Amino acid sequence: MSTQNFNYWTLVLEHLRSKISGSNYQAWFSNIEFDAIGNEGRKLVIYAPSEFHKQYIEKKFNVELRESVNKYYPKVIHLEIRIKEQEKVPKKQIQDSLDLKVAQERKLEKLEVTPTEDREKIASYLPRKNLNNLNPKYTFENLVVIKSNEFTVNLAKGIVQELGTLYNPLFIHSPVGLGKTHLLQAVGHAVLEKNPELNIKYVPSDTFFNQFYLALTKGEAQKFRDFYSSVDLLLVDDIQFIGGKEGFQNEFFHLFNLLHQSNKQIIFTSDRNPKELIGIEDRLVSRFEWGMVTDIQKPDFDDRMAILQDKLQRANLILSPEHTQLIAEKVNTNIREMEGVINKIRAVLNASVDKELSDRALLSVLGQYIKQSAANAENADLLVANPDRINMAVCRIFGITPEELLGSSRKANVAEARQITCWLYKNDLTLSFPHIGRLLGGRDHSTIMHAVRKIEVLIKQKDARIISKVNLVKQFLLEM
Repeated sequence: MSTQNFNYWTLVLEHLRSKISGSNYQAWFSNIEFDAIGNEGRKLVIYAPSEFHKQYIEKKFNVELRESVNKYYPKVIHLEIRIKEQEKVPKKQIQDSLDLKVAQERKLEKLEVTPTEDREKIASYLPRKNLNNLNPKYTFENLVVIKSNEFTVNLAKGIVQELGTLYNPLFIHSPVGLGKTHLLQAVGHAVLEKNPELNIKYVPSDTFFNQFYLALTKGEAQKFRDFYSSVDLLLVDDIQFIGGKEGFQNEFFHLFNLLHQSNKQIIFTSDRNPKELIGIEDRLVSRFEWGMVTDIQKPDFDDRMAILQDKLQRANLILSPEHTQLIAEKVNTNIREMEGVINKIRAVLNASVDKELSDRALLSVLGQYIKQSAANAENADLLVANPDRINMAVCRIFGITPEELLGSSRKANVAEARQITCWLYKNDLTLSFPHIGRLLGGRDHSTIMHAVRKIEVLIKQKDARIISKVNLVKQFLLEM
């Protein structure tokens, strides 16, 4: 095969980056490798790191990939994605000599434990070796996949297929009540079903710390180390709670190195991005970011409707469409609160003679959420009535810089972000077209009119992607 057109591949990736979101590009294309062009320019071969990668790209991004390839390789008819053979040794990471020495010593300590009774004797504060602490309800089958969590769910499922080699660690963050714990344990169940012999442990970080503290007070720190160094899949929930616990962080740092060096899978959840964690050492934050960092967004109205209908079905409750829509509209903070509302409705129905939910009863159940919704509406204008805030929110959602937004870049995602900004200026701030043009880098008012009308048409046509972007920007404005 000839590699005469190799230099065009970087242009293909740049074009592809402009067509899909930054998180999708980073997850699925940052580790794709170009191989060659052959058959007189009609065949292009690239390598994916795993079969899961290959299948996901072919299913989700086939159109975008082929468009980008054909832009720079117009003769290509056949696009072949091959699987790159995984190395059995872990990727080399930059570690100081102390890290390596500690990891090696711990490996030797583990190997030197010979008496069977000593290996099996576990301290009372540690769970039994065959106890994984997984909640039987938290499985992939019971998880509602929606727009706001689809990306993260797909990453998690990929890890089940490529344990320890795809993304290690995986760091999932979101506000409370959006399903992090459910997803974390769903991975554990799926891995256990696929490989029943594996040692899987789910542990909340505060429990993790308490176990370590008890081990220290009893002089059994080595038992704690041996116990967790034997784990094949470690699922740590709410890692933010180890902030400020310096002694435990040091112990966990070396445990992480040992597990990672052995290709043992680690998954964390947190209520915030690793860079925003408080009281956690930089060297740990750096390791949290080694594999993949992903978030779960707050569900929009359509997502909340899907979740609500699923939970009502599981609870054997039938509500009118009007009642269902009202709940989805008002209970918009997190999934956990929605479950609480369903439990209250069930209690009301159990106490009702005719077993029907009246409008008055539902309004009573939703009282606090209706008040909060009214308060949010009163404050909404104050929150969004500021061009700088809109710029900041748009840049955050689209993953671009203010300079790109106000500059001359014609990248697809930047242009779309600029158009939505124009529409928000006009729709939410009622600014004139010339005023908007001045705010956005001195653009002509006709350009602004075109941008606003384009977004208006897409919204009227119920373009799901544009509506989702607008909703995400507005949601971010409310949280600023």
